[in-house]
Amino acid sequence: VIFFMLPLALGFWLIHGGALQLFVGGPVQPSRAMWALGLWLRILSVISASQLWLEYVPPPVLIRSLFAGRLPASWAFLLASPLLLAQQIRARAAQVREAQLSRGVPVHGNFFERASSLTALVFPLVLGLLNELPARSAALDMKGFGLFPRRSSLAREGETGALPALEPAPQTFNGKVAELREAAFLAPGETKPVLEIPEFSVAPGDTAFLEGGNGSGKSTLASMLSGAVPEHRGGEISGDVRVLGEDVKSRSCLAWSPDVQAVQQNPVLALSGCTFTVREEVAFGPENLALPPAEIRARVDRALDLAGIAHLGDRNPTCLSGGEAQKLALASALAMNPRLLVLDEAFSRIHPADRRSLASVLRRQALETGSALVVLEKPGNACTPWSAPAGHFLDGRLLRGPSPVPAPRPAAGPSLSSGKNDDQPVLVIDDLSFRWKGETSPLLRSVNAVLRPGERAALTGPNGAGKSTLMRLCAGLLEPEKGAVLLGGVPVPSMAPGERAARIGFLFQDAERQIFHSTVAGEVLFSLRNSPLSQNERMERMRQALSATGLSGKEEKHPLDLNAAERRMVAVASLSVREGDLLLLDEPTRDFDPEWQGRFEEWMLSRPEAIVAVSHDPEFAGRLFPAAWSLDSGRLTT
Repeated sequence: VIFFMLPLALGFWLIHGGALQLFVGGPVQPSRAMWALGLWLRILSVISASQLWLEYVPPPVLIRSLFAGRLPASWAFLLASPLLLAQQIRARAAQVREAQLSRGVPVHGNFFERASSLTALVFPLVLGLLNELPARSAALDMKGFGLFPRRSSLAREGETGALPALEPAPQTFNGKVAELREAAFLAPGETKPVLEIPEFSVAPGDTAFLEGGNGSGKSTLASMLSGAVPEHRGGEISGDVRVLGEDVKSRSCLAWSPDVQAVQQNPVLALSGCTFTVREEVAFGPENLALPPAEIRARVDRALDLAGIAHLGDRNPTCLSGGEAQKLALASALAMNPRLLVLDEAFSRIHPADRRSLASVLRRQALETGSALVVLEKPGNACTPWSAPAGHFLDGRLLRGPSPVPAPRPAAGPSLSSGKNDDQPVLVIDDLSFRWKGETSPLLRSVNAVLRPGERAALTGPNGAGKSTLMRLCAGLLEPEKGAVLLGGVPVPSMAPGERAARIGFLFQDAERQIFHSTVAGEVLFSLRNSPLSQNERMERMRQALSATGLSGKEEKHPLDLNAAERRMVAVASLSVREGDLLLLDEPTRDFDPEWQGRFEEWMLSRPEAIVAVSHDPEFAGRLFPAAWSLDSGRLTT
């Protein structure tokens, strides 16, 4: 408070207190100085009182009190918004700084280095928050927030919520939970539909599995079925699109939330951002429906059990792994007891061993409750837990039957050789242990591994085992509690950020976290900002990287306007312009359909660096990675 208030006092004294008059020779009025001092003291007292309040009443307690109080939900959210936004900004800023550190931007050091990093932080921070805003707004609507003036915290045992503003769904809808005929989606400013659906329907108790590649229209269909058009996705629906016998355009996404749930690809954006434990997050939707507390508890317990995350009930949602967060998004949707559940690549981060059991649970749930399940996935997934596809997306149309079978890829053969001295390991992990702050038991225990030049190792293990954490330790973004990570015999944490970034390329699990610039060209050239290469040489490196990653011609596109596979390839191209010693790839193929995956594999096999890749795709890991590292219960087996 003092460091903030002293400059403010100086400003008041200069501008409002008449001190500037001393420099221009004018008269100084004591009353102005006293007024400025009084204003400063009032502001100081308010800020100090607020700081003292937050010191003894942490934001989670205050936010919970607001949502559980007698204020209308909209007013409670308005009052909680500054604290929620501050929490999101802190989390996003930490992510951006971590991504910048992985690419050589110093976030510590002298004043000028810190000022430079602060400037570089602002654009990606604001860009990321704005990019996430529509998804976060849709997530709140999907959880029914604001559907009723009061939440369930005011309900009493025996009371029930109702939908006074909505007519009950008619029961004469020919047994179809969802039905589309000659339907189409037209994007803003376009004359040709992005997606056309001649005919599609799903009955109570049925599961409809549909396949489609990147940009084929899967997410568009999910938006159409959940009422998110045009509120959360600009565009227009034509033709006949009916859910529970009712025109989907007759309700908003919020009004459809008690009946329709869509689980989107990125589980972090599906979270409400208003809760602080997994159990609270799952309860958030039913509470917004003003259900009786007993029913809410029953729904939450059942949803946690169905998703297999009952043991995570007291964990903070922001501290979950990608797979655990995806299970939480599923549990939150199940707790709403929807009559139509749409899964948009909702299993992509979940370990293969859990996918089949979860799919079985969801199919059984649909049969028992008479609800319908629509599953949208990429084709060519060897470990898919779903039966034969009922349809596939091709050239902007939904067609019957499975996608054409892609040609099998040949095995990658032996490890690559970079021509370096094979007697000197590239990466040595020596007796490494790591514990998150505040945790009583370590996440990683006495981990040991060695990787030599040109070798490739696949890192596998269940969700929450610590795979991404181990990758961040290898990249120098975290420091171990015990032991060491050595790159060419040098401790990785001791390296300067620029040196680390030049020698270690890190592909994050979420490509959006690595994007700093408003054009593809600017993003790729960012990796060469401190390079001794000439401008012509940098441009040539960029052209080669874009060609190798299938992004030629997209130099001036905004990275966030591209589809998920192209965004990931932008991050890959940013690594491709350099040649270091080690590549760390965290679930690199999750966003790829067979065509993009083939292009990525060609790029990866052309690289001379040693590679460690986290993967939940056993077929991909088995073909391309001669070495296998398995992480479970804090121990690594190589």
